[in-house]
Amino acid sequence: MRRSSVAGSGRECRGWREILRPKISVTPTAHNQQMNERYRRVVTTAARQHGAISIRQLTDLGVGSSLRHRWVAAGLLHRYGPRAFVIAGSASTWHQSLTGGFLGLDGHGCIAGRSSGRLHHLDGFNADSLEYLVPRAHRSMRAPGLVSSSIEPFRPGDIVSIDGLRALSAERLIVESANFNFSRAEISNAIDSAIRLRLLSESRLRDRVLSGSASAGRRYRDLVEALTDTGGESSLERRFLAAVREAGLPRPATQRIFRDGSRTVARVDFCFPGNLVVEVSGHTTHSSRMQVQNDARRHTELSLAGNLVLTFTRDDVVHRATWMLGCIQTASTLQVQAAILSPEARSSA
Repeated sequence: MRRSSVAGSGRECRGWREILRPKISVTPTAHNQQMNERYRRVVTTAARQHGAISIRQLTDLGVGSSLRHRWVAAGLLHRYGPRAFVIAGSASTWHQSLTGGFLGLDGHGCIAGRSSGRLHHLDGFNADSLEYLVPRAHRSMRAPGLVSSSIEPFRPGDIVSIDGLRALSAERLIVESANFNFSRAEISNAIDSAIRLRLLSESRLRDRVLSGSASAGRRYRDLVEALTDTGGESSLERRFLAAVREAGLPRPATQRIFRDGSRTVARVDFCFPGNLVVEVSGHTTHSSRMQVQNDARRHTELSLAGNLVLTFTRDDVVHRATWMLGCIQTASTLQVQAAILSPEARSSA
């Protein structure tokens, strides 16, 4: 995968808006009834697109090049990028800029990178970035922001509709993270929050990345390394998995669901061999009275089902990792001994 670009940062994207869209508000002047009706149709279409409209859409609505120039001169339209306009007086927002850039791709690309991350509400993706992906055959396309190209074809499910816009799925935007120079922290945040929001399958993402379909280079290595301790749903759970790995302990199953018939008893953070369940919690979770009651019920039911349940706090994971890992090792030993001494084990011996 290769990348071609116009400006990339959120600050540069805001500069585009200042240059391409003067801060003026104009009330359309009635030249004639036909113009008014045509302009009304244009405004109606743009209103569904955050005030933006493409040249192709204008042409389909009967607004040719000559009329466009007259409307621009009259202050009714403002050009946004090479193939789009915005309506005078419409609110200048990130969604409008994003839509204008997307429409300027003339149907050949989609919203990607950090912009897609923000649309998916992934953790840490809050900046006003304008980032897009196009097939390699259309790598010459330009839009305000960053336009990157890829040789990998789009698979079913790679593109989703969010707020009426074509955007990369969470899985594909992570696969393309190297193409947009994601930092290691951005990759980790995208993976963990996408798993928590049920936007992707960890195993499918892992298989896709390790199959070699993603790009090579340092950023790709960052993506592979980020997958090493994935499986949790937060940075705290990722840190716990890293501590377990570095201590040489067996990797636990993550987000395991325990059921009693058709009823879900609990969905636990980690489950080690020997029916050892481990939960980790931050300062802001598991704190309400109702949550405390639910946690106590879960703990009781899991224990009655033969599981040993350990719970660690953020401080345990971050500042007392040695003690925490010692507890896990001791508990694992106790579970093995209990299994050996169980009546079932003695009867089968």
